Amino acid sequence: MKIIAIANQKGGVGKTATSVNLAAGLASKGYKTLLIDLDSQRNATNTLIPPETITTTLADVLVGDNNRQPLENAIYETPIDNLDLVPAHIRLAKIERFIEIEEQFRLKDGINNLTDYDLVILDCPPTLGMTLTQALLASHYVIVPIAADYYSHEGVIDLNESLQKARRGNPQLQILGYVMTRYDSRMRVAKESLQLTQDKYQELAFSSVIRELAAIKTAPAMRLTVYEYDPSGDGSADYTAFTEEVVTRLELENTANKGIHLVEQTSAKKRKAS
Repeated sequence: MKIIAIANQKGGVGKTATSVNLAAGLASKGYKTLLIDLDSQRNATNTLIPPETITTTLADVLVGDNNRQPLENAIYETPIDNLDLVPAHIRLAKIERFIEIEEQFRLKDGINNLTDYDLVILDCPPTLGMTLTQALLASHYVIVPIAADYYSHEGVIDLNESLQKARRGNPQLQILGYVMTRYDSRMRVAKESLQLTQDKYQELAFSSVIRELAAIKTAPAMRLTVYEYDPSGDGSADYTAFTEEVVTRLELENTANKGIHLVEQTSAKKRKAS
């Protein structure tokens, strides 16, 4: 099982879109995938499962000292084959109050108890703090989305400092790569941002670029991944290419491409622990 955090401390860089569509892309290739929503804004959660079906969330796993739930009790099926979700809750903001060292490893311990998954994707919050720290301590890899502007690069500097600190408790943590998002080739700033990313991060810069596309923005509002919303469009093509590049970098074994199988949104239900 490989654990990947999608992180950038700056908001608006396409972090959740990348988390959701990468997870769906990996699932479509036959990899049993778990997406964990660590962002109290719950955007990934709202994209994949109806809120009225949720009774247990990641907050019930990580927050508090008494009556905490095991992670497997907060896992829900999504309408996409091979993709499950751990939903977020606004109470995740309380994690920032944790001060005990052992509490920093609650997420890591919960994931390590799981045996059913090939890949775990962590959709991290757009802030530095204990929630992000838990994600970095639990992960093997980090993927950093960088929007095609100047300010997103400033956010990466702060994130890299957090990565260095996290490696003290998680020496195996490494950056899988930096992916350019919200790219508009008509904009000079976008071209300069892409060049800066490629020059600065070299082989760690993904060749795939996620363009600024209406389908990527609209799909979450329809509670769909970009593959479901516009399967033959440019957004699906961009995330398919990115997913394939991630698979190559992770050196994953080939699996039969099962494709994304859609069912009625109302059929999403809590996944029963075996």
